[in-house]
Amino acid sequence: MNILKSILPSRLLEVTEKAGINTPKQIIILSVWDIKKLTNLKHDDIMMLKNIVTQYFSPVSVSGDKLCKTEKNLKTGCTAIDNVLNGGFRTGTLTEIYGESGTGKTQLVMQLAAQCGSDGSVFICTEDLFPVKRFNQIRKNNCKTTDTDCNNMFIEHLTEAHELMSCIRVRLPKLLNTNKVLAVIIDSVAGPFRSEYTDYVHRAEELKELGILLYKLAQEYNIAVICVNQVTANFDNSDNVLPSLGLAWANMVCYKLNIKKFTGVCNRPLGLHNDITMRELRVVNGPDLPSTGVKFIITVNGVENV
Repeated sequence: MNILKSILPSRLLEVTEKAGINTPKQIIILSVWDIKKLTNLKHDDIMMLKNIVTQYFSPVSVSGDKLCKTEKNLKTGCTAIDNVLNGGFRTGTLTEIYGESGTGKTQLVMQLAAQCGSDGSVFICTEDLFPVKRFNQIRKNNCKTTDTDCNNMFIEHLTEAHELMSCIRVRLPKLLNTNKVLAVIIDSVAGPFRSEYTDYVHRAEELKELGILLYKLAQEYNIAVICVNQVTANFDNSDNVLPSLGLAWANMVCYKLNIKKFTGVCNRPLGLHNDITMRELRVVNGPDLPSTGVKFIITVNGVENV
């Protein structure tokens, strides 16, 4: 009732009080005819009453142009990949990168972390320990400032599902409240969940909660959340693979990227004219991205254009 006192004209407030309409919810839910029977107000007065209440509680509308200006894309350091992603990884949402072992998923997200530099990143490892030596190689080529400015990176190693959930529920929000961060990277999201669970209903519930928590953090702090995922075989007589964890996790992801490796010819001016291992990143799903792909290679310096 206190809210109604602050937003309604005194004339309408007095009538609604006498009619027993004491909450905004009643004004919104009751039909025009019901309110007229209770208050004997005219149609125009009832419409004004409903408009005042609904406008007070309705969310602020944001145009697409304004939204594009407020969102920021995080560059990977590989211009070919950035072009396919329309400028880089989108902040405020959840992106999944999946592919077979050795395709370069970890290399790509480490380079993204290096690109964040002094703006900060969080890297959560759930399988192997964080490859510090390899990261330092990539950082030297991708961090444009001094070494001390590139050290704003928070690394955690977790192997159990309950540890990961506790981190996302409690510790990560506290860290984001006190530190500037552009990206949160989990490598990989499947590690703690693939072998530990026999109760798949409980696993699905935890995966759903994980996705919701990560998406809320991405929205609240305007950060990019990137989850590396393992793959599982696709039993449709094709060579394609599917991301692990099933539909329970797949429905939580906004952008989905697949990386494959193959042998090809690279004609870069680096003396690389023989058959070498190349990679292809393909957009599987993205609300504002075409389903296209781009080839790249991995060198000592990191992920680079072909």
